[in-house]
Amino acid sequence: MTLVQFFRLINRNINLLLLCSLALACLVFFSTYGLPRTYEVRTEIYTGLVSGTSVESVEGYAGDWMRTSNQFDNLINVIKSDQTLGEVGVRLLASHMMLNGPKKKIIGEEAWAYYKELVTPEFRDSILVIDSQELTVKNINGFKEKHYDSYMVSKLFASDNSPYSTNGISKELKIGRIANSDLVEMTYSWTDAGICQNTLRILNDVFKQKLLTIRIGQTNDVVDYFLEKVEGARLNLVKEEDSLRDFRIRNKIINYEQQTQNIASLQNDLEQEYQKELRAQAAAQAAVSQLEKKLELNKKVVQFSNELLTKRKRLSDINSKIAELEVYYQDEARLEQLRNEASKLEAELKNSLSKRHEYSRTKEGVSNKEVLQEWLDATIALDASNAKLKILSNRESFFKNAYSEFSPLGSQLGRLERAVDVAEKKYLELNNSLNTALTKQQSESLSTGGLVVTVPPKFPIEPVKSKRLLLVLVAAIVGFMVPFVLIFLIEFLDNTLKSVENAESKTGMKLLGAFPSLNLRSEYKMVQLDWLVDKSISHLVQNIRYEEHLKGGVTKRAGEFSVLVFSIRDEEGKSFMAHSLAKEMTRLDKRVLLLSSDDRVENDEIDSYDFIQYDINKDFLIATKLEDLVPNKSEDFSIYDYVFMDFEAVLTEPYPIEVVEKFDMAICVVSSKLSWSKSDKFALEEFSSVLNTKPRLLLNGLDPDHMDSVLGEIKKTRSPLRKFIKAILTLQFNSKIASKPKR
Repeated sequence: MTLVQFFRLINRNINLLLLCSLALACLVFFSTYGLPRTYEVRTEIYTGLVSGTSVESVEGYAGDWMRTSNQFDNLINVIKSDQTLGEVGVRLLASHMMLNGPKKKIIGEEAWAYYKELVTPEFRDSILVIDSQELTVKNINGFKEKHYDSYMVSKLFASDNSPYSTNGISKELKIGRIANSDLVEMTYSWTDAGICQNTLRILNDVFKQKLLTIRIGQTNDVVDYFLEKVEGARLNLVKEEDSLRDFRIRNKIINYEQQTQNIASLQNDLEQEYQKELRAQAAAQAAVSQLEKKLELNKKVVQFSNELLTKRKRLSDINSKIAELEVYYQDEARLEQLRNEASKLEAELKNSLSKRHEYSRTKEGVSNKEVLQEWLDATIALDASNAKLKILSNRESFFKNAYSEFSPLGSQLGRLERAVDVAEKKYLELNNSLNTALTKQQSESLSTGGLVVTVPPKFPIEPVKSKRLLLVLVAAIVGFMVPFVLIFLIEFLDNTLKSVENAESKTGMKLLGAFPSLNLRSEYKMVQLDWLVDKSISHLVQNIRYEEHLKGGVTKRAGEFSVLVFSIRDEEGKSFMAHSLAKEMTRLDKRVLLLSSDDRVENDEIDSYDFIQYDINKDFLIATKLEDLVPNKSEDFSIYDYVFMDFEAVLTEPYPIEVVEKFDMAICVVSSKLSWSKSDKFALEEFSSVLNTKPRLLLNGLDPDHMDSVLGEIKKTRSPLRKFIKAILTLQFNSKIASKPKR
């Protein structure tokens, strides 16, 4: 659709569009007459959701757009929820019930009169608790819950006109975030200034408490869960620790690793000392044996000396005790005592031997005194080594028993320690989760408490300006646009041929010409119809003559040029067009014959051209030439320049095939007011296969706006303004100037 066609569409329907626009504007104007004045109050709340601090983040939140958007959505939805607005309405009603008359700051006179209509004295007396607004609120909620389907509850809390209803408050409440800041703006409108201010004031208090309850409630269950789990983990940890403690006490384990290290170290020291004593024993044994050989003569004397043997035995026992104390007990006082005693016995033995063998010598001539002294020292050393080796052997069995005892205790102790470690880790993790939940709970509490009303609702002095004029203007625009959109859709979805371009595209035939509609609507009153009809017929006749010229003026029969006028369906104007073409041809001094089954012709047309009416019967169907259609069959067609013939609708009526194929030219008359269907296409293809020439399209009943596609600019009575608009739309700014003759 071009701009010219677009504005032509508006121009054709301008009266309807203006009427709808005016009607809707008047309707809005009169329906808004006498509306009460409206007051508007706004408040701003700082939320801290973007840049505020919390227990979780002292430096403020990170720039998480999704998180911030979600938090603002949650906040706004809590404010707009039915529970919040319902509680606001109940508290507002309770504040009004506490009054005995209107107060400008709370409720005006007109609103008080409406309140008195809704709240009867009996209802007020049954609900009101003097000096206790909270109890009054509780009674109102109880009444709502008990009498939820009563007329009183419906009028107070369900009507859009009630300031206490959820619907009434929600309809006039507007909430939104201010740009990308932490601020939320709420605006409320009502017909009473006091109600308007107090509704927002109560809403600020209610939604903050509601938000706190929701946020704390979310974390309470989590905190309770972790408290229970932490206590269970603590008891389990105590149980495992007690098991480990009892095991250590029962098996006398202070530090298993240190103890095992000490045992291993002591065993190593013992082994070294044992080997050392073995060497000392061997050395002493060898020395004693050698010295005893030297003292072989006095050996029996020495061996059987009771005094010497007694002292030696006693010295050997003392050395055994000294060795035992050194290995096991480390008692320094007792050791010192035994060592002194051993030294004393050694001295006595030496003294006895010295006196007994003072003058004795060995068989080698060596003094027995010296040999005996050496023998005594070696014997004492041998006895000491034997005693110590015996003690060390006993000690080695102790270590073997200790290893046998400590080896299984290690795995049991490790298992118990792992159980304690697992229980401790579980306890610590649960305790950490509990701390996180408590931190979250405290953060939610602080963040909700951090909501600050930066701009409290103020009492409105003047009502807001009326939007009545704007509403009327919008109604006028809507009244114009809605029918225009419908008209445009109808035009766009219209499946009729309606234009030359559509007709050629859908029918597949080349256009011969078009004929305008003779029943013009009022929007075409500026069109000069007589001029348009004459030009259309002249254009059609000219194209027929041009077609004859292309064929070289040679026809199947000498003299006439035969033209078949047909249509696919009935009532498409083929007979009218055949008569009109025949009449126009006679104006060119041509002899014309028209064959038609339709007898509806005017007398002046009959006088200007010859007319023969044929009957549609069996003879018509079996005819082989045009002469067969003439009743007396004596007509001489050679005297005519043009022979026109129109058929009935080829879609539904039979026709003589042999006659059809003899026509020089075929014109298909199609109404622009009808659509083109598959049946039309099929019928045209079948009929065209019989013809010896391609049929040409004659579009009948075309609107004058589409005739310019055939005849160029249509002659109309146009104002200078319309001429100027058309020049702009067609981008022909200098066309009028260029056509003027130069002077």
